[in-house]
Amino acid sequence: MRPLVELHQHAPTASQEAHAVTCAAALFLRDGIASVKMTDIAEAAGVGVATLYRHYQTKTKLAVLAGTYMWQRFNELILEMVESDEFLAADGGERLSMLLETYVDAYVAYPSFVRFLDEFDHLVLSEGVSSSDLAEYGAAIDSFYLIFEDAYQMGRTDGSVTREVDFDVFYRTVAHAMMGVAQKLVRGEIIPSDDFSHGKDELSCIVRMARFTLGTKDKE
Repeated sequence: MRPLVELHQHAPTASQEAHAVTCAAALFLRDGIASVKMTDIAEAAGVGVATLYRHYQTKTKLAVLAGTYMWQRFNELILEMVESDEFLAADGGERLSMLLETYVDAYVAYPSFVRFLDEFDHLVLSEGVSSSDLAEYGAAIDSFYLIFEDAYQMGRTDGSVTREVDFDVFYRTVAHAMMGVAQKLVRGEIIPSDDFSHGKDELSCIVRMARFTLGTKDKE
């Protein structure tokens, strides 16, 4: 599986700033945020380190932009499924399941992205990054919320979702649970009872619990 973002030569149509963000994202995914220096990013992007500091001031600010770009790339994978004939032909309950299962598959396929998100959260907390500076990053994460909500409302109308829930709480709970398990799987086994040989099954179990909460049926 290729990484979510790869290092590449400067494309003629890409701006210098956009290329620097792409290079930073690729390096953060490959080596981790803490291990990457601004000089590494400058070298990969083919710019002077002074130029990099002039545009971004700190590595943390560049990490926020790189994280936003990664989520945008990640969302392209979800959008491909959302625009498929299979998704458009499904009822509301099936759409919710397909969305959640696509996130499961993507988290398993891109462990370096999951690892980055774990490190990024710790960086944001330790550096005290403001919510306003994370607005675009947060918007990229929540870009599919309305599609999830529409699927839920569709399911309530067509009968494929039989239980009413506070959808915002439901969505946040499931999203946080899936990310928490995905990050634990990437960190690896710690205590003797940890056994991640079938780690994806834990993520799939969250999907089944979500379906049960909504009163939908498992596919045959």
